[in-house]
Amino acid sequence: MVSALVVNWNGKDYLPACLDALLAQVPAPSEVIVVDNHSTDGSRELVAARYPQVRVLDTGRNGGPCFARNAGAAAAKDELCLFLDNDVVLHQGALQALLDCMAADPRAAMVQARSVCGDDPNVVHYDGGDLHFLGTLVLRNWYRPLAQANDPTGPVGAAVALCFLTKRSVYQEVGGFDENLFILYEDNEFSYKLRMRGHTVWASPKARCTHLAGTAGLSVRGEGKYPGKRTFLHSRNRWYVLISCMRWRTLLLTIPAQLVYGVVYAAFGVGRGHLGDWLRGKWELLCLLPTAVRARRIAQRGRTVPDRELLIAAPVTLNPGLAEKGAKALLRRSMDRFFAIYWGAVRRLCG
Repeated sequence: MVSALVVNWNGKDYLPACLDALLAQVPAPSEVIVVDNHSTDGSRELVAARYPQVRVLDTGRNGGPCFARNAGAAAAKDELCLFLDNDVVLHQGALQALLDCMAADPRAAMVQARSVCGDDPNVVHYDGGDLHFLGTLVLRNWYRPLAQANDPTGPVGAAVALCFLTKRSVYQEVGGFDENLFILYEDNEFSYKLRMRGHTVWASPKARCTHLAGTAGLSVRGEGKYPGKRTFLHSRNRWYVLISCMRWRTLLLTIPAQLVYGVVYAAFGVGRGHLGDWLRGKWELLCLLPTAVRARRIAQRGRTVPDRELLIAAPVTLNPGLAEKGAKALLRRSMDRFFAIYWGAVRRLCG
């Protein structure tokens, strides 16, 4: 039995396709809950009128997807919970494939569906990833043609939270998603907390979904304009995750590389007119430091796996077109090489 939890905020236009595909799954979820962050576009009214079998949970405010997922997990009645963003459309058989993948590994705590791009279903958008020691995600099969995508042969390092199956007991064990992140980097933080306790994360290529337009004002598709809000959240949330999840010894040993990456990203933001967004992110991070330290105590509780077994140093994932030619491409390759050499030098010393 599975509780399906659809995270929604002003997604009225997305909800019919999402719910129709979800309700058509075989086996069907035992319950479907739309966790609505107090939408103002008529989302709740649409669900009540067209989907009487679907429960609507109004959270009362837009606290972000982390807040909504935690509220949904608290309201769910089943041990297995399927979380979907409102702009996700499941393909036939996706839920069964997620269940099969979860059942195949007793340590599995999270299984992500393979998502394909809404504007081109022959291209993979998200297919799981790995935790870079810089705190970012190295995405697998990112914008790769579906015919050329590599299927995982084992667990992945991290999942993207747009569509995933998890165990409610494990979800609650790690404290769910950190609501201080609001959005962006919450996938890193949640996957990190699972894996540091010895749980595994999987990406199932047989479980497919279509990912439509993403979050307005935040998501970037292909070579689209990079929004200032994303610069702000990146500036704040990356360090928040490092502080709350990384062992102190690992953080101290990697600070030189963290600062190099931070300087380059700051220059990237300034070049797009986002200096104010970057500075605001750093100011909010400073204000959140006591909160991050408290979150750290919860995150580290029950940890059994050291950072050196969880983190990698592979080429950093960037949006298509951002640094593929000329001096920017050279800088990108040089940085990737520097980070790989640096991690190779300090990895065995990390906690």
